[in-house]
Amino acid sequence: MYTSPRHTKPVPLPTLQDADEVQLSVVVPMYNEKDRLPAMLDDALTWLESVRKQNRSLCGELALDVGHRTKNALTSPLKTYEIILVDDGSNDATYQVAMDYAEQKRLDSSAEIRITQLHTNRGKGAAVRHGVLHARGAFILFADADGATRFSDLQKLSREMCRILTDKGHGIVVGSRAHLVRSDAVVKRSFLRNLLMRGFHLTLSVLMRPPNVRALGDKLMNRLVPKSLHSAPKAKVEPLAIQPEIHDTQCGFKLFSRESARVIFPLAHIDRWIFDVELLLLAEMASRKSEADHTLHKHHPQASSPAKSNNLHGSQTKSESSQKAASDPLLHLALPISEVAVQWTEIDGSKISLLRDSIRMGRDLIIIRLNYALARWASPNSLYA
Repeated sequence: MYTSPRHTKPVPLPTLQDADEVQLSVVVPMYNEKDRLPAMLDDALTWLESVRKQNRSLCGELALDVGHRTKNALTSPLKTYEIILVDDGSNDATYQVAMDYAEQKRLDSSAEIRITQLHTNRGKGAAVRHGVLHARGAFILFADADGATRFSDLQKLSREMCRILTDKGHGIVVGSRAHLVRSDAVVKRSFLRNLLMRGFHLTLSVLMRPPNVRALGDKLMNRLVPKSLHSAPKAKVEPLAIQPEIHDTQCGFKLFSRESARVIFPLAHIDRWIFDVELLLLAEMASRKSEADHTLHKHHPQASSPAKSNNLHGSQTKSESSQKAASDPLLHLALPISEVAVQWTEIDGSKISLLRDSIRMGRDLIIIRLNYALARWASPNSLYA
């Protein structure tokens, strides 16, 4: 159920399986955010309303009919959007602050602030999942309530989404702070905070992308065994496209196509801080399974017609676009995940307890890895099924 200035009595929420009704949904999880929420919403609404009033698209000045209904939600002038505020069982006045803010703004009928509430604190992951599962947008942005990421960077994410979106409407673009690693924002953090951050990323890399022991063994044998003793070469098998590693999984600014959200969010289990990793892992699993299945058919729409699928600006020749597609693995994936640098500023008031939550995050990483490796948790089906 949700409430809004138009519906003061609780109204049933739509579901993600319904057809999209607006171009963009912005899902904002909230837990004790009465102080930081208004500034974040001001930033979001200022940009969204500016885009709408200037008759611009989410991609900026670009406003094209690209013949792809889903993609048109990004490239056509922004007309409709919603902001879904999910109160994760706050014990302060967050819910009332959100209601007062929505009442004060009184957006017109093509835009709406919807507020929903979890009666107990379940965690950021649970709040995001609840909001996404009831979103109406053709594209769904998850954004943190602290306003640490500049909201106008949604334009960067939207442009990249236009570039990588598949013919079946799949794509995820994540905001990234990886470029800030050597900046003052990170260097001036405490030694403990930086140590835990690096430890987390090392654990994440080892658990989610373990080294290929067989490949390492083959390389070692090739070096040790004389060439004359090598077995006859096997028939060349075309390798599957590989999802590039995401360097910042935890940035609270991620854009999903509705089709991709439908695949991964209903399967997600993790309720707290590390939920982002599970979502990206599910997306990568769906892509790998689809690519493996696709080799049976020997045809990929992205690879065979990259100019049609990904060249929105029309400034490149067909051969140039084909060369780009050949060199960019994202354009050959069934569910591509791209990483885009965003402007990020640390905001006071973080709810993370460094030591306690770092231990929990490490534990949850192991839980995720084991449950999917042992098939205890369901994995996505092929997107080509």
